[in-house]
Amino acid sequence: MPTAVTDQQIIDYYEKSYDDYQIVWHVNSRMSMHYGYWDETTHSLKDALINMNRRLAAVAGIRSHHHVLDAGCGVGGSSVYLAKETGCRVTGITLSQVQVAKAKENAAKHSVSDQTDFRVVNFTATPFDDQSFDVVWCIESVCHANDKAAFLREAFRILKKGGTLIVADFFRTEKDPALDTHHWMDRWAKTWAIPAFEKLSGFESKAIQSGFSTVDNIDITKPIFPTAKRLYYCLIPGIICDRFLRLFGMRTNWNMGNVWSTLYQYRSLVEGFWDYRIVKAVK
Repeated sequence: MPTAVTDQQIIDYYEKSYDDYQIVWHVNSRMSMHYGYWDETTHSLKDALINMNRRLAAVAGIRSHHHVLDAGCGVGGSSVYLAKETGCRVTGITLSQVQVAKAKENAAKHSVSDQTDFRVVNFTATPFDDQSFDVVWCIESVCHANDKAAFLREAFRILKKGGTLIVADFFRTEKDPALDTHHWMDRWAKTWAIPAFEKLSGFESKAIQSGFSTVDNIDITKPIFPTAKRLYYCLIPGIICDRFLRLFGMRTNWNMGNVWSTLYQYRSLVEGFWDYRIVKAVK
């Protein structure tokens, strides 16, 4: 059975790993902590991070009159992008007060404070009224939910009729998990405060059971593969840096786990245990 994670474990992972993201993931300039989207126009990770926002916004059909919930907003990268590029209004929610403060700072720096709002809220139990949002937007955040069905029910409740849930995330394939003899998936999940990776079939079934009228998905494993490989190449430099910085008491177990996760995510991907999907569900 999957081991449940606490809100505090998720908070600790992101807050204590922030320096790692800052060094490797351009989090200060791109404000994003996801895999990005690589296509023929992409020349750098910075481009890929922006491309993911562009791709999802197009799939979701976001317009200037929409109100979007960025569920698991991190430091506000997607919220800022959507407010600037589409003119929509965005509410971002995260478990971390530190991330809320950083997201507000980023929104102010990009002159979209009047279009954005950031709060500490658990996306499985929000304080919002029924039918409050046109779009619920989630990039690599639903994987952290202990109960994916609870998230889907809440997303359905707060979406307007005809509203869209858009999820970009990791999903287990149908490959027999018993063949994962190195336990890559479980080890990866533990290092990122993820209780368990959901199968796409199970997630889609739960979305329908929650009331969504249509559920579609797009396989974008190939467009995220360069990022998975890039992470893998960070393994050895990461181990060296981690061991050096530990001498000065500057690293935690979360940091060490984050380094080793670069191996786990890559090996489990190339061995076929997960793929990356955009899931679009319409109320």
